[in-house]
Parts: sequence; structure tokens; C-alpha cells
Amino acid sequence: MGFIDYMTASSPAAGFGTLAWIFFLLQLMGVGAGAYLVYAHTERNLARHTFMRQLGIALLVLGGVSLLAAVLRLAGVPLISQRLWLWILLLVELASGGYIYYYARTVLPDLEKAQAGKRPLRTVQVRSVTTESAPATPRPVATTGRREARRERKKKK
Repeated sequence: MGFIDYMTASSPAAGFGTLAWIFFLLQLMGVGAGAYLVYAHTERNLARHTFMRQLGIALLVLGGVSLLAAVLRLAGVPLISQRLWLWILLLVELASGGYIYYYARTVLPDLEKAQAGKRPLRTVQVRSVTTESAPATPRPVATTGRREARRERKKKK
């Protein structure tokens, strides 16, 4: 029963050890990388774009849950201060990392090849039309033709 007692022992006064601080900092970097992948990273290949976006969401969720657990542990919540939660989160993240590695090495290259011949991903910009704005003023009618305007520009040079 020594292992179970060790893993479920709650010591809020002890705070973080060295491994817990390393884990906390890695989770902080994971949340930052996830935010970058979701909001700022762009890819031309649609398959790779989808993978990077889903990876960013996974990093945000896993890192966010781990950071929440770390903050609660630092706050001294007895149930979360057990070592068991840190190790469970670590195992979940290692399993997720293994699946991401498998997917990136075996599934993603086939999807990228299938997408390679198609058009690159473009972001669609939608123009919103409001009824409150005044219509644009029409352009003035030209008084001279195009040929005459060109001749005038050449004369000025």
C-alpha cells in the first residue's frame, strides 16, 4: 500500500517540486504553441492546415487542463494536490503525443499527396453590406478618350 499512499498523499503546504515546475512550464509553452497554431499559423495545403489547427486545439485543451490543475495545486486544494493527478495528466499527454506522432508520420503524408494537385487554401473575405451607409458617389465621366489621355501624359514627360 506504500505506492497508493504515496500517490494519493495530499501535501498542499509542500507546493511544487522541481518536476512539477518543469511540467508547469512545459504546459505553459504548450498553451502558447497551441494558441499560435490556432490563431496565427497559416498553411497552403488544406490537409496540413487542418492538422495544424486540430493540433493547436489539442495543445490548448491539454495544456489548459494541466495549467488549471497546477494553479489549483498551488492554491492548496487538497484533492488536486495529490501526485496522482500530475502523473495521470502526464500519461494522457504522452499518449496524445504518441498518437500525434503516428498520425503525422503515416496518415498525414497521404492526405498531403491527395491534396497536392488541388487549389491552395485561400481565406475568403466576406464584405458586409450595411443599409445605413450611403452609396458611393459615381465616377465623373471622362472628357477625353483614352488615346488622348496617353498622348497628354507622353507630352508632359
